[in-house]
Amino acid sequence: MFNAQIQSVIDTVVDGFIIIDEKGQIQSFNAAACRIFGYQSEEVLGKNVNVLMPEPFHSEHDGYLANYLTTGTKKIIGKGREIKAQRKNGETFPMELSVNELFIDEQRYFLGTISDITSRKLGEAQLRTSVKYAETLLDTVIDGLITIDSRGQIKEFNKAAQRIFGYQKSEVVGQNVKILMPDPYHSEHDQYLQNYHHSGVKKIIGLGREVAARKKDGTIFPIELGVNEMKNEGETIFVGTIHDISERKAAESEIQTYMDQLKVSNEELDQFAYIASHDLKEPLRGLSNNAMFLEEDYEQLVDERGKQRLARMRFLCQRMEHLVDSLLYYSRLGRQELAINKVNLTDVLTNVVEITLPEEKPNISVHWPSDLPEVLCDVPRTTELFRNLISNAIKYNNSPNKRVEVGITQMINPFSGSQESRVFFVKDNGIGIDKRFFTDIFRIFKRLNEENDAVRGTGVGLTFVKKIIERQNGQIWLESSVGNGTCFYFTLNMEGNDGQ
Repeated sequence: MFNAQIQSVIDTVVDGFIIIDEKGQIQSFNAAACRIFGYQSEEVLGKNVNVLMPEPFHSEHDGYLANYLTTGTKKIIGKGREIKAQRKNGETFPMELSVNELFIDEQRYFLGTISDITSRKLGEAQLRTSVKYAETLLDTVIDGLITIDSRGQIKEFNKAAQRIFGYQKSEVVGQNVKILMPDPYHSEHDQYLQNYHHSGVKKIIGLGREVAARKKDGTIFPIELGVNEMKNEGETIFVGTIHDISERKAAESEIQTYMDQLKVSNEELDQFAYIASHDLKEPLRGLSNNAMFLEEDYEQLVDERGKQRLARMRFLCQRMEHLVDSLLYYSRLGRQELAINKVNLTDVLTNVVEITLPEEKPNISVHWPSDLPEVLCDVPRTTELFRNLISNAIKYNNSPNKRVEVGITQMINPFSGSQESRVFFVKDNGIGIDKRFFTDIFRIFKRLNEENDAVRGTGVGLTFVKKIIERQNGQIWLESSVGNGTCFYFTLNMEGNDGQ
């Protein structure tokens, strides 16, 4: 879904980056995420992100996402928090998760940033076990660890913290921790501690969140901060875990810049396609009109052969105009907003047959089961894809009795491994397609058969069908042989559960 330049940026980030769509399906899974979870990216792309979650998060995730899309209430979006995750081998581990919302071509996506905090949690656990070994333990942790007392004074400051903030330990021990904070955190910190001691209300303790920090040289930079409370011989100690996320935030900003540029590029492409279409059509219409005027004004001077050539000229102008229209439609098809609704397939097919089949059709029949279900899909374009497939099934059919069968079956999708899923099909008893052309038929303007002018199409129908299906997270494939008919199979996965 993302171009190679954006994906290469994502793959350089040390944190795991996972991008999902509104249905929870994984659209991007960077190299760090592969390392953290033990999956290859192709094993999870298109899967629901809850495959990375143990219970109860696994069962609750789709409900939370649906609730947010319905109510707009954010629980973790724009925030960071610690949760449990599950690797491919079933092992659960702690991670820090930050979720941000982004839009690409008016399509909503969610970017999850993952840090495996196993080592950090181990360090915190060891620290709670015995304070006398704290300094040794702190210095073995790759994240910055800072301990403060109940008054906010720094007690420990590990080597990672020294590297992150630019202070030596001797410069900060005994100082108030707010020297590491810019305003407004600098001014508010002491009041927060006092409020916690008096009320016991925790605002960040036990949670993770993104905040701004300040280095010794005054540089302000983003960190992910986790704070835990522990007791040591009756004294309250707060342990702060610091993860410098400057690189990650810079990558997020760069990705967003690319997304903005892509949006502008798409808008410019739309404008170009419209202008090009208009400018190409104008001389075509002029040429067609002049051919018609020539035939009318010089009717007595032009013989029958000349009239045929003028008529052919007008036909070719009209055909060129149809090709231009098809290019314009195809350029917009991948970026138009989907009109997602539930619709009964029987209603769709009834409408398609009424429009597609001629009134007198004694030798043409289209069949489908009486118990077809409701389907969540882009209704206008799904109607269009059925119309194209049924029209082709009738058009490329020389049987005395042309038969088209439409239905749903459970079968293995060759694009998604060994798991069976719900698959739609359109089957005919027509002329069939040689296996050599199974790929070519989906290429724009590609036609395999010689056709006369009365029935010749533009060669875009199956190209549109493939694009419509892919926009709905599906795939299309076929089984056919010359003289034995064709069966097109396809999936539509707009329900977030592989269409099942």
